[in-house]
Amino acid sequence: MLFMNYLLYFILFYEINGLPQINLDLTHWISNIESNSSLQHDCLHVAAWIENEESDPYEIISYCMSEWPSQWNIKNNNQDQYFTFAQLYQLNISSEQLYLWSTPLDIIEYYELYLNHRLISNTSVVMAINGFYNCTPPRFGPLCQYLLDIYQSDHLTLNEMIHDYYLHEYQPTTLTCYIHLECDRGSISLCLDWSEICDGIVDCRNGIDEEYCWQLNINQCEDDEYRCRNERCIQKIFVNDNPDVFECLDQSDERFSYPHFSIDMNSEPTFSKEDVTCSKRDTRLRIKMTSSCAKNRIDLIEKLMFTDKPQNVSDECLLAIHCYWNMQGLLDLICPNISFDRTFTEIIDQTCPDMMYIPSSPVLFGHIYFLYTKEDVLKHNPLRPIPPPRYLCYNDQLCSGFYLNRTLLTFNNATCRRSEDFPLRFNLPNRLNGGMWNGMYALHSFTYLHQCNTVNHNEPLSCNTLNMYKCVNSSKCISKNLLCNEINDCDYKDDEQCSLIEDSYLNSDLHHFKQCTTQSIVIHATSVDDGICNCGLNEYGVCDDKEFYDNYIKTNILFPTICDGFTELIPVEIGERYETDETECDYWICNNSYTRCDGFWNCLNGADEVDCDPSPALSCPLHNHICVSPEIYQLMCLPLKQANDGNIDCVGATDEPQLCRSAQFSKGNVNIYCRNDEKSDCTTYENLCHDPVCNETNYDFCEKNWNYSSSVLIDSDIDKFFRQRKLEMDKLRVKIFSLGKINNSIKKNTTIIRLPLPITQEIIRQQQQHCHRGLLLRVWLDYEKNLTNETCLCPPSFYGSMCQYQNQRISLTLQFQTYADSRQTLFAIVVLLIDDSDNRLIHSHHQFSYLYIRDCQIKFNIYLLYLTRPKDEKKNYSIHIDIYEKISLTYRRSFLIPIQVSFLPVHRLAVQLNIPRTTDTIERCVNQHCIHGQCMKYSDHRNGTTFCQCNQDWAGRYCNISHHCSCSNDSLCTGILPNNRSLCVCPFNKWGSQCLFQSRVCNSNQNLTCLNGVD
Repeated sequence: MLFMNYLLYFILFYEINGLPQINLDLTHWISNIESNSSLQHDCLHVAAWIENEESDPYEIISYCMSEWPSQWNIKNNNQDQYFTFAQLYQLNISSEQLYLWSTPLDIIEYYELYLNHRLISNTSVVMAINGFYNCTPPRFGPLCQYLLDIYQSDHLTLNEMIHDYYLHEYQPTTLTCYIHLECDRGSISLCLDWSEICDGIVDCRNGIDEEYCWQLNINQCEDDEYRCRNERCIQKIFVNDNPDVFECLDQSDERFSYPHFSIDMNSEPTFSKEDVTCSKRDTRLRIKMTSSCAKNRIDLIEKLMFTDKPQNVSDECLLAIHCYWNMQGLLDLICPNISFDRTFTEIIDQTCPDMMYIPSSPVLFGHIYFLYTKEDVLKHNPLRPIPPPRYLCYNDQLCSGFYLNRTLLTFNNATCRRSEDFPLRFNLPNRLNGGMWNGMYALHSFTYLHQCNTVNHNEPLSCNTLNMYKCVNSSKCISKNLLCNEINDCDYKDDEQCSLIEDSYLNSDLHHFKQCTTQSIVIHATSVDDGICNCGLNEYGVCDDKEFYDNYIKTNILFPTICDGFTELIPVEIGERYETDETECDYWICNNSYTRCDGFWNCLNGADEVDCDPSPALSCPLHNHICVSPEIYQLMCLPLKQANDGNIDCVGATDEPQLCRSAQFSKGNVNIYCRNDEKSDCTTYENLCHDPVCNETNYDFCEKNWNYSSSVLIDSDIDKFFRQRKLEMDKLRVKIFSLGKINNSIKKNTTIIRLPLPITQEIIRQQQQHCHRGLLLRVWLDYEKNLTNETCLCPPSFYGSMCQYQNQRISLTLQFQTYADSRQTLFAIVVLLIDDSDNRLIHSHHQFSYLYIRDCQIKFNIYLLYLTRPKDEKKNYSIHIDIYEKISLTYRRSFLIPIQVSFLPVHRLAVQLNIPRTTDTIERCVNQHCIHGQCMKYSDHRNGTTFCQCNQDWAGRYCNISHHCSCSNDSLCTGILPNNRSLCVCPFNKWGSQCLFQSRVCNSNQNLTCLNGVD
């Protein structure tokens, strides 16, 4: 009876409190598995937060433990009730209830097996004594030994809990490192980031980070593939498809979006945050010492560079120099409260060597150092910025082409020159560089000494390929896409003498170069839309090297832009009239699937934008706009019939958009209208109270509402109203048609805009320092003594006890297309990372369902990890994809994606697969000896590659490895996983690793659409 009362309390507790459900996976492990530290275990699988259901990729993130729990001496749990399986059965407890109670998935599966075999197997007696701990929330785990410190009482789901945590900006104080390459950066504090491998910039003193990258230059893309600037290939279907989602690691596939120099790490560790490089080192203001997009890593590297002590310099000397140079802000120093003009100079004079590298590690390209003399340091005025280095030291085997007959100095086996002997002139302190050494000295050194970045040096195999350019009077060769990019890569700068370079080099690669139409010159792709008109103006007065797709839309009519209220097409003479995309639009419906609720008034009266805000600042009747009253300067409701009626009813004429809308094909950047007795003017919200005409018109409004010191409106609702109004220049050039229904009134929309819950910044900071981009997990060792330990659950991109190491991984984006006969067929997609060994090991796997009418535009992002760290580079790896019909489990086809250039730490792949018709014949073969299986051909594989599809209970390359299938009888057994479990493909009404659980949602939902989770 006590058990029953306890369990009844537990059921009611969960139902009343709505606690997050936290089900650990892969918690059942045995000692022989622990020898493989790369094997994923003790994981939480969480769907990444989706802001935009139409465009955001679908991604499951597995947060897994790197340490094995057996290393902790966890005492028995005497705090929570323990139930054996036999007791649970007597209480009529189902597996589904255990699932809802945050029980680990392994335990639930064992319980389901016990229920299924209770009367028919002798093992049921043994299984009956197994059981589960009824954990007191928010603890969870097999022994209730785990707790997520990020839990807040407001959280209803694990998804919300994790999303809210990652809304806080990532601000580390230590670096994460890629340790699978022996890189010497000349510093004990600095390490390599995965993004710095094959980024075109040498970071290691031994050059190993760029040593094998010439293989990328000879890599050839297929006809249906796009060549990213980093020489990798993606399918062309992904180019310019979404300005916020990149399939090229270097962001070069989205010309609608400008490349980021860094990315705010304020969301989950998804592809968009972890698997992208910000490789443009020159930001015009400073030099980034990394290609990582993590904003704080950039600052952290600079700090660590200066805190490293040179070998011949004492701690006392280095501290005195840092304090004398006023570097406290950069280095977080606490300088002694002593006189600047005496004590520091005395310490420097008495303890410092005559010459020293500052910083002690190479500043650029793995071999360029800044050399200071003691005399330079002592002559420095402490009220001025850091002084320039007296010498720049370098490896003279890696660069030349400098002034001859100059006095050279040798220091620490390096050749040293004065800056004027290169020649090189440093920047003076100014507002942009803030007087910092990076913007004044490192920036110019990077630009004018770039030929010292020797990536390819006398590599015959790479230098003799079509994709390479051989530098004049040098053994050096460079990638062809580095020509004419305004950066000197050859010693004698011949790579930038574009008029002398053969046209065959430039015209053969239109991905990296643009042929001007206004004159017979070729410019580099990085010069397109760079703010300078490099090609000149065309006949319409438009810059020829303006963003390509912007020009394309101005000369080619696109269906979504026809009669959308904005003139985008350059006028075309037809007969005796000039026509644009906005002529003869009287009978065109402006409120349609393309225009509804996109933030722009495509209908001049804004009919396409009424009732769109799910949480308006002012509650208005239906079919009313919100604007600012010119009488009382408060938000008011404006009936739709008063919009675009020729009368200005709102401040800034926001109800009369045609007054500031551009009638030409160029896009305007103003949307506030003002008029006085003499003239009218259009401006932006930021200049509303600064523009002379607007200030005169809205004098009373500005005096009452405008904060001149911060240039914002005092009333936050009015400020938000003006800031949310989009400029014409922000209008998307291309829109993808959606099959979704038009929302006639989005007031019924229940979308919640989440804000970070009030977890203290100190708690967030502590957890970030301990786990970086992972989740801090508290481990209860002894309840009675209140002893705990801390470990981390790491996302796929990291591993280690503190998630401090960067993982080798494959980041795969999949998209699917089907023929008409399969557009209502539910498919099971099975993705495997395999190797070419006879065992055909499955390194990692992923399964999901696909339904065309639901998922036709969806991208599926999948992380695939290797079984060993580092991966075995002697093996060839491939991605094998099986497709089954979910209801019948009929095999449809298999695809193969080979993994090339094995030395890359992160492989970013993007593939669209066409699922064959039901009537297409499955191609079989006889050229491979499949002992317990049949030979099959991969679908759409150009080389006719084959594989063995094994019978049940068999696996391996030739189907010669036997194993016992543990999948349920109504499912498919398709292989062996690394933990010796079977790989199961479940029917649509089952789920779980062994397909033992009933899918209640799908049973009651005839549309086969899972409503609250993943099928």
